[in-house]
Amino acid sequence: MRPTAERTIEIVHEPFGAGFDVRVCPPVVGEPLDAEFQSYQQAFGWAQGLRTTRGWRIFDRTGLSSV
Repeated sequence: MRPTAERTIEIVHEPFGAGFDVRVCPPVVGEPLDAEFQSYQQAFGWAQGLRTTRGWRIFDRTGLSSV
């Protein structure tokens, strides 16, 4: 099992929609932390909250912001 320090948060465009996905990689078993959002601001806010509470690094794959 990987240490929690190796987990990352990714913000990506939804593959079949107009929104954004936030994904924790690798996923945390038993904790539904991945989420879908209509706006980039909402997705970034969720990712920031995860970073603040968990200490994981954010990778923004949208090209909309440099984190």
